[in-house]
Amino acid sequence: MSMLDEINKFMQDTEISINYRTVNLGGKFLYIEGIKSVISFGIDEMQFQMKKAMLIVEGHDLKIKYLDKNTCVIEGSIKNVGIR
Repeated sequence: MSMLDEINKFMQDTEISINYRTVNLGGKFLYIEGIKSVISFGIDEMQFQMKKAMLIVEGHDLKIKYLDKNTCVIEGSIKNVGIR
């Protein structure tokens, strides 16, 4: 079982609806789960459409290391992750 699945078990009894998950690993890698589409990507900012929000990743020298149907791993100097 993945770490995110373990965390999700603790949150099952809450009223919070979680439509996506992110894990920032030391500001060097960002794991994102729940992507609907990639809106834009560049070396300083990337935008992803999630189910109910847009996820914005800001930093320097950003690169998509892995991308599949709903999961992405970004490498670089991750400075900020936010939603709009």
